[in-house]
Amino acid sequence: MPKKGVTKKDPRKELSPYLNHQEQVKNRGKQKKVSASLTNLQAERRRSLRRRMSIFVIIAIIMILALGYYISPLANIADIEVSGASDLSPTQIAKKSGIQADDKVISQLFNQNEISERVKKAYPEIKSVKVAVKEINHVVLKVSERETVGYVKTGSSYRKLLTNGRLGKQHLKWDVVDHDKPLYLGFSKRSVLDRNFKLFQALPASFRSQVKLISGNTKRSTQVIYIMKDGNVVIGNIDTFKQKVHYYDAIRAKADKHSLIDMEIGAFSRKLTSKERKMYGV
Repeated sequence: MPKKGVTKKDPRKELSPYLNHQEQVKNRGKQKKVSASLTNLQAERRRSLRRRMSIFVIIAIIMILALGYYISPLANIADIEVSGASDLSPTQIAKKSGIQADDKVISQLFNQNEISERVKKAYPEIKSVKVAVKEINHVVLKVSERETVGYVKTGSSYRKLLTNGRLGKQHLKWDVVDHDKPLYLGFSKRSVLDRNFKLFQALPASFRSQVKLISGNTKRSTQVIYIMKDGNVVIGNIDTFKQKVHYYDAIRAKADKHSLIDMEIGAFSRKLTSKERKMYGV
């Protein structure tokens, strides 16, 4: 039998339409992806622009409102209130603060440290001052006072003795003195007062709470005299009393009422004479 002719075909030509179709499909897919990406990018840019514009508008509104407030009468101080000052004059504290009527409220808020320093310099009794605002333009000076640990008699009046050893500025009358605090009497020299104050503050709180008066009318510069609330009188040496004070309760328990408890050299007690009771005021 005669052989049939074999027709040779190029596979690439046979597959070419299919491959071209696949390529077109891929290209269309890429074009769609690029188009979608561009659309998303444009949308994100628009959103970002709107956010920036919104922020800008909000900031601009805030600045306009702030400027409007600052130039309005509402930004000026209407009045000053002082809180936390017990024996001090609120009017004088407000005056010493340096704040003037019609000053800007916001400027005084930024000057808190300067205001506090001015008032503290005028009044040692004051530990700090904080500036606060209520009802838009009412300034409040919140005063924090130092603790009073005693009173020093100066002439016919009394001054607070503060935790830092300084004396308060005000001269108080006897009826406003806190009688639970010890009275320092007869101290004409500041150096002697300071030395007695440092010793007394170093003593146990249980002993300090029993002391009514600390006398500076001593026979010797090294002597300390404490007049107790129970009517006893305690004498000691300023250099050794801190160590000997722990014996006080034991000696007092055996002592009679209105006794002299002497711990200056040794440690003993005896009944006060009538002259001594009159001298010490017990």
